[in-house]
Amino acid sequence: MKTAVTSTTFINRAFCSLVIFSLLINLWGINWGLPSFNGWAADELTPIRVLEAVEQGFANGWHYKYPPFHFYLLTLFYSPVLFLHQLGVVNVYTLPTYTLLFYIGRVLSLIMAAGILGIVYKIGQELYDQQSAFFATVIASLNLPFIYYAKTINLDIPYLFWFMLSLFFYIRILKEQQTRDYLLFAATAAIAVATKDQAYAFYILTSGFIVWQHYRYLQQRDSSVTLKTALKDRKIVISLGVGLALFLAIHNVIFNLNGFFAHVNDITSGGATISPRFERSLGGHLTMFGQSFRHIRVSFGWLLYGICMLGLLKAVWQRKHYYLLCLLIPIVSYYLFFVSIVMYNALRYLFPVCLILAFFGGKLIGDFLNPSAQLVRVKALSLIAVFIYTFFYVTSVNVLMTHDSRYQVEQWMTKTVTPNDFIVGAGDAKYLPRLEKFSSESLKRPTLETLKQKNPDYIIGTSAYDSRRFEAGTPRYEFFSKLETEELGYDLVFQYKADPQWDLLNHKELGYRHINRMYVYSNFDKINPEIKIYKKSSQ
Repeated sequence: MKTAVTSTTFINRAFCSLVIFSLLINLWGINWGLPSFNGWAADELTPIRVLEAVEQGFANGWHYKYPPFHFYLLTLFYSPVLFLHQLGVVNVYTLPTYTLLFYIGRVLSLIMAAGILGIVYKIGQELYDQQSAFFATVIASLNLPFIYYAKTINLDIPYLFWFMLSLFFYIRILKEQQTRDYLLFAATAAIAVATKDQAYAFYILTSGFIVWQHYRYLQQRDSSVTLKTALKDRKIVISLGVGLALFLAIHNVIFNLNGFFAHVNDITSGGATISPRFERSLGGHLTMFGQSFRHIRVSFGWLLYGICMLGLLKAVWQRKHYYLLCLLIPIVSYYLFFVSIVMYNALRYLFPVCLILAFFGGKLIGDFLNPSAQLVRVKALSLIAVFIYTFFYVTSVNVLMTHDSRYQVEQWMTKTVTPNDFIVGAGDAKYLPRLEKFSSESLKRPTLETLKQKNPDYIIGTSAYDSRRFEAGTPRYEFFSKLETEELGYDLVFQYKADPQWDLLNHKELGYRHINRMYVYSNFDKINPEIKIYKKSSQ
């Protein structure tokens, strides 16, 4: 008994150490692209979006491509600064204060990332032994998207925090059938969807499975119970009502009904829709499904990918751990009702799948290190080697952020560009050096006509936004292709891309992709992009 208590205490302490270590890893690079009004992370929820929502009171038709819940959390965390702004002590639209809001938002993501690890640990303890739960948490922490998104204000970490919390209550429902867990599942699911819309797909099959399990539970008590009776049970009805009411309240439908419908229109048929990357055919679906495994492998690295996939195969083959296998239902639901519908399979879209697969990998490692088995020390040393390699692999993203090429480019510009020179940044400002200190303008949709109008002294291009991004024959393709071949009257005068030694990522694989090519769709090619600076020809 004393040995068991000692082991439990040791593992709990190891978990606390892991969370602290993970916080430090995720903190590394949190200043990437700051100070700035844009930041360098693609799709990051910049402070200006929150400030616009606050000014409109989250009503009067306000909407954005993302749902409002994380806007509310950011507003809460911003509130001390916003209060000082109202008093006239600070101005949130000046670069120092605006950058402070950036840091606050990123720290919130950092906190929620730590929370995800806590939830993974708790779910693991519900599924199996504490040692396996700990290793599942280690695997979740050593994940490429986790390391990256934990330090940006993208919505991936926030919505996955609420999704993983709902997953905890999902397992609790299956095990205990308590009304409290039904209500908490409904509430956290509603918040997850109100944080990022795509979360809805997790709950379609999962909710149906919960109802089916509840029906089986009632039948064990009374064999005359029908499925219709189970559907009318107060647990189901009340939890459904709580989830729906909370969802509508978060979207402020009473005072902002027009904004809610405008948001729905945006994500279904407006500018926020996702353009398919695969053909809507059997071949397209098969290609996308195959690429899913490539995305998962890149997220974990080869070694942890192999462990998680072996753990999954072992669990399916043995069929001993029922609740562990029940975690596959949200994965199937998500893939069928989101990925297969949008036909766009990005690395971050498989991020939640990786978190769930971590439970299978954790169980495999826990069984592998069974103290009663042979060669425990040899096995432990081999696992330490796996984790060390994976650590260096996933933290390569931090190294790239720290050595981002744009820092060096900005130093060159400070020494070379004069105050009278006018600069045009060709492409999205997030993929360019920070130009606030220069006479400049960023053109997200540059064409030959706009170039003629602006007549800049310098043009800055980036590999994250070049001719490969556009179809041949379009105005933007013509602009970038002619810029790259120096046919616009501008000569290449500076070109730079950092090449840090500690970088284990395959950048050819992470580079820009074309439809149906088996590359990795991610935002990692936008870290440390190659920057080219062109100067107007003297002749």
